[in-house]
Amino acid sequence: MNFKSNAFNIAALSLLACTVATTAHAQSTTLADWTFDTLTVATNNNPAPTSGNGSAASLGMTNSYNATTSVTTDDIVVGTTGTKGDTGANGLADTSNLWRVRGQTPGNGWSSQAAIGSQGVQFATNTTGYQNINISFDWYATTQGEANLELQYTTDGTTWTNAAINIGSNAGEGLAALTNSTSANTVQGAYISDNLKTNGTKAGQDWFQGLTATISDPAAANDANFAFRLVNASTGADNVSTQGTALNNTSGNWRFDNISVTGVTAITAAVPEPETYAMMLAGLVMLSLMKRRRNQ
Repeated sequence: MNFKSNAFNIAALSLLACTVATTAHAQSTTLADWTFDTLTVATNNNPAPTSGNGSAASLGMTNSYNATTSVTTDDIVVGTTGTKGDTGANGLADTSNLWRVRGQTPGNGWSSQAAIGSQGVQFATNTTGYQNINISFDWYATTQGEANLELQYTTDGTTWTNAAINIGSNAGEGLAALTNSTSANTVQGAYISDNLKTNGTKAGQDWFQGLTATISDPAAANDANFAFRLVNASTGADNVSTQGTALNNTSGNWRFDNISVTGVTAITAAVPEPETYAMMLAGLVMLSLMKRRRNQ
């Protein structure tokens, strides 16, 4: 048995264990979330976050498309069950408070004439002090709601970048994650689609829960200007309803729930316990002795 070699390895392992013990693991923190459950059921174009700091607003609902005038009339509503309520064709339901996004009087707000990425919702939150930014949300599109949605984020409040959405188990619930690189009428990039004609019988008017996106862009960390959008991925002929038919431009809407933005702080050194100091000292002594014996 090589005593010196074994003792050296033990000492090295002791120091390694101490190093691990004195490092605090990063913890995920909710920077802002919107569950809408504490808000009054009423018209609400800018719902406040349930926790954290942030802002929310709909996009493009006030317009004059389709020879009508629409005025933003978003509201907090209570989800219901039943064939005409908020239970999707995939059987998933949300009976809590929701945020319904639409325009009214007399237009509907949503229109196939709107440019790509110009209609939907926007959420902003300050990520200062945090990295590894993650987004999660639940999405519901009515029968005549737009089928194609994309996620965009900004780090400067001006430039918006397309990001992929992870649909998880929703792939079996009628939702598809797609990437377009050909049609000029759909975003050049990633988007998701709830289309009855192409995604199967479970598609078309659904709740999709726990959709996520990881923003790997380093500029999104420690950023006071961070925001993201959930917006129409298509326009014109590509802008279809969840039934796979041309958007009728007179009805349909999107609804959202459980919007969340999380991040983690940088890994920091923790103050070692007394026992850890003892282990470190023992390891250093053993290493010193091994070095002296090798040099003799």
